[in-house]
Amino acid sequence: MNESILLCEEFVKRQNILFLTHRFPYPPNRGDRIRSYNLLRVLAGQFNVSLACTSDEPVSEEQIRHVMQFCSQLHIAELGTWSRRIRGGLALLGKKSLTEAMFHSPSLKKTIQKWHGQKAFDKLIVFCSSMYPYATSRCFRQTPKTVDLVDVDSEKWKQLATERSFPMSWIYGREADAVHRLETKIGKYSELITLVSDAEAELYRERCRPSSPAIGVSNGVDTNYFGPKTQGSKNTGTSVSNLIFTGVLDYTPNVEGMIWFCKEVMPKLRDHGDFRIRVVGRRPCINVQELQQIDGVEIVGEVPDVRPYLHEADIAISPLHLARGIQNKVLEAMACGLPTVVSPQSAEGIDATSGKEFYIADTPEDWVDTLCRLAASPEQRKLIGKAARMLAEDRYSWSAKLSKFIDTIDKTDSM
Repeated sequence: MNESILLCEEFVKRQNILFLTHRFPYPPNRGDRIRSYNLLRVLAGQFNVSLACTSDEPVSEEQIRHVMQFCSQLHIAELGTWSRRIRGGLALLGKKSLTEAMFHSPSLKKTIQKWHGQKAFDKLIVFCSSMYPYATSRCFRQTPKTVDLVDVDSEKWKQLATERSFPMSWIYGREADAVHRLETKIGKYSELITLVSDAEAELYRERCRPSSPAIGVSNGVDTNYFGPKTQGSKNTGTSVSNLIFTGVLDYTPNVEGMIWFCKEVMPKLRDHGDFRIRVVGRRPCINVQELQQIDGVEIVGEVPDVRPYLHEADIAISPLHLARGIQNKVLEAMACGLPTVVSPQSAEGIDATSGKEFYIADTPEDWVDTLCRLAASPEQRKLIGKAARMLAEDRYSWSAKLSKFIDTIDKTDSM
């Protein structure tokens, strides 16, 4: 039989799924997009995927063409800044979460109902709690639903509420309560809930008491894309120690982590040697930009490719104090063979041993001591970096991590 006919028959036999995401999943340049993009790629290998998403920033034709490799249908609902703010403000008068309201799009809701009427979906895959309301339409009542919560977001908002003064403490506290109600509802009416780690899944089961299974499905890293530098060599001397932090630079946990590190750790480090740090990432807010006034701090901002900056660094850091799930920035640095020093919060969900594949530091004194020891020992940096790369290859490739996701959602029909 003709090969093209065989491929066509295979395509027809596949189940049709609707994948709902709160952001266009490409390029994979932030934590949520990295996970949703790789989920899309893996799902496309097993199912006919219709992707419906919201977007709060322009999407280019080139980006659309790339994503259409994995989709049979695509709908992007553009969200205007003012419409999002108005919906968020109105949500304060009711019980919905702000995020739920701000990602609402009548056009997206209408489109997916139309798709379902033309050819019913066999499954719904919902990425993040804010997209779950789209799955509650009457037409999807009998459609098996898998919700990838990623993190227990209500806990993040709860923690932020305790760290802020009024009125932000009230807003964050209200959001924590509203998101918790939504997370609890999801646990009652979905066939499967996934989160980014076993620890996060356990936290969700403890807080929300779901009647459906809740399992951990870890993030991975593209070990073909992120790899050690193949030519040239890193700085192996001790006169300069180049640190790097990567991440979205208007995201509160990243902002707070870098402010803390640059103000509490960098001055002490500079007393011990010529330590410098590059801060690389999209949309550096004013508080991050101002950190450049501190000796040794360079705010690079957005770059087209983060790998050259990782390759030029001696040590990667992730000093976050508020972190949920697995930090992609840590996995990417480790995959590049960089010795990486992380806070206890940034280490959560990564099955590695401090002192073997990375280092964990907590207090400013811990950070200074660990970084100074690494800076003084090129051989130790090399050993830790090699072990980190091996760990990334063996345990954190996307295909290995998401195989559990595919195997489990295949069984949702019978749950």
